[in-house]
Amino acid sequence: MQGTHHLKGFRFTLFWQILLGMTVTLGLTIGIIWAYLGYNLNHLLEKQTDAFANTITQQAADSAAEMVMASDHLALISMLDNLVIKNASIREMRIYDDQANMIAHSLHATNDQNPNTLKIYQTPIFFHDVQAGEIRLTLDNSVISESLMRTRNILSVIVTSIGVLALLIATWLATSISAPLKRLQKVASAVANGDLNPKLPRRQNDEVGDLVLSFDNMLQGLRDKESIEHKFSSYISKDIARGILANLHTNKTPLQNVNGSVLFVDIVGFTQLSERSKPEEIAEILNHYYFLLHQAAKMYRGSVDNYIGDGAMLTFGVHKEDQKHSINAICSAQIFLRLTDLMNAQRKEKGLDSLEFRLGLHCGEMLAGTIGSSERMQLTITGDTVNLAARMCEQADANKLMISDQILHHPSSAELVVTEPPKVLEVKGKSNTINGHHVIRLAPKFNRLLMQQEAEMEAMQYE
Repeated sequence: MQGTHHLKGFRFTLFWQILLGMTVTLGLTIGIIWAYLGYNLNHLLEKQTDAFANTITQQAADSAAEMVMASDHLALISMLDNLVIKNASIREMRIYDDQANMIAHSLHATNDQNPNTLKIYQTPIFFHDVQAGEIRLTLDNSVISESLMRTRNILSVIVTSIGVLALLIATWLATSISAPLKRLQKVASAVANGDLNPKLPRRQNDEVGDLVLSFDNMLQGLRDKESIEHKFSSYISKDIARGILANLHTNKTPLQNVNGSVLFVDIVGFTQLSERSKPEEIAEILNHYYFLLHQAAKMYRGSVDNYIGDGAMLTFGVHKEDQKHSINAICSAQIFLRLTDLMNAQRKEKGLDSLEFRLGLHCGEMLAGTIGSSERMQLTITGDTVNLAARMCEQADANKLMISDQILHHPSSAELVVTEPPKVLEVKGKSNTINGHHVIRLAPKFNRLLMQQEAEMEAMQYE
């Protein structure tokens, strides 16, 4: 199974992407609103201040016109004192005549004045369309500034509260989106490691929930495929089953040239055995026989491709590449013969006749693929290599493996096999004779391995 490739470098997870995106958006939104409200509030208060000051000075100018013409200084001073006392933001008021001489003056009692907060307003005094003087008002904006500051502080608290709340909501939203995806990532890793029953995140009624449902459907499909493959493998070789399931989108597997080894096995005297045995006994014999074949093939990367009555065809290096298919086929045949010795020992203890087997092995090129119509197809392996292996099986001695020259001299098995002197065979359909070699034993290291595997198989049968 191929591993997943992770991008190198800085990993910016989805949680932080969502949180950063929402935080930036929130910050920009609050900043723009804050700037807009601050500017408009300041502008509004400034306009109200100017309107207030202009109204006061205009009313004072209208009231002072006759008093200025009458030079009633006491009345003017009284009027100014009254205005200053009533309005805390007025720091000073002065009245000048038409010669710019100050004729009335009123000053607020406080000495706590900040020159930066003072603003002077001037309004002319008219009497019958003739300018009789001028009134000047010094207004302290500190009260308005303090009011503006308090308003801004309240706004900042409100905006900060909204920002914190929005940030918490953004964190919750980022977590609710990224957490199920992170759990799905762990589930995907578990599936990649072969676990098809992982615990999925709780499904929600949103797009992430739809993704969880799709993932669950995918897992069910994988479980169904595994179940089909397992069931399929009970009828045909596991390698063949995988190949068929991996190419379900194609009508059939095309025939192609492959290079491998073919081993034929059959029971000596099976016809006579069938005549004197009950059908249930024959079924039990065949089931045990086929079990041993599968175990022997599986140990050495082989496949049981077909059953032909009491015979069977095993292939090595055909359905999956194997450069050592020749020696693997020999080892598989030898372990099978050792296992049949154990089977015969058990039969003898029960008072039953021993079984004998013939084995023929050849290697070379052959055609492998499917043939037939769209309604009925069959996976087949055909060619001269297959026919010759079958003929060698027919002429092999009981409980012995016969191999061809090609097997004996194959790079993977050369000088690793000890055989009897070659036996000249006349094969039907062949104009020339061929040599068959009965295997005596393998190299010592292979014999040790066979003995170890024989012991393991014996223990398995008695469990």
